[in-house]
Amino acid sequence: MNGSAKRWERARAHTRACILEAAAEAFQSSGYDNTCMQQIADLAGYTKATVYAHYRDKAHLFTAVMNLHASSLPELVVRTHPGADLKEELDYVSLAIQKLAQLEVCRRFCGALRHSVTGTTAYAELWNAYLAPFRAYICSALARKGIEMAEEHASLYLQLVLQANSLQVAPQPATNAGAMLSVFHRAFQQYSSRG
Repeated sequence: MNGSAKRWERARAHTRACILEAAAEAFQSSGYDNTCMQQIADLAGYTKATVYAHYRDKAHLFTAVMNLHASSLPELVVRTHPGADLKEELDYVSLAIQKLAQLEVCRRFCGALRHSVTGTTAYAELWNAYLAPFRAYICSALARKGIEMAEEHASLYLQLVLQANSLQVAPQPATNAGAMLSVFHRAFQQYSSRG
């Protein structure tokens, strides 16, 4: 490859990177459905024709952005805590989720999903699979304490921690505080009566 071909290839790669960055920003803040290619072009500082020259449509650009985010998610390592009490185990998961929330890739991935309707199912499933070790850890901790419906409580706890850290991937309906308190009250009663 000669020098001008290398320069052209570097310029093309730089343009694609700028478009991906602009699209990631737009999808995070507005979602797939409320973002247009012109908005992405404006953010990237290129013409809409240039964006289309690299990505034939918004769906392909969204896929490229979400795949880039997914490939950049850090590997989850869930440690065991022998002898820890339930509060310590739940706090461990909460702290781990807080650390994820500090990562831009996690915020962008979840923000894009939360603000989108179209084309999100596979990525929401990927996020849920990514968090499965935390769900299993919580479930195991609850089951060891003899709490019934451990799987349901683990999913609810994880959902609440994700929501508190803005890492939920779907818009959350208004919380029914009475129902929420009832679920936790039942869990606490069962734990208290055994402890």
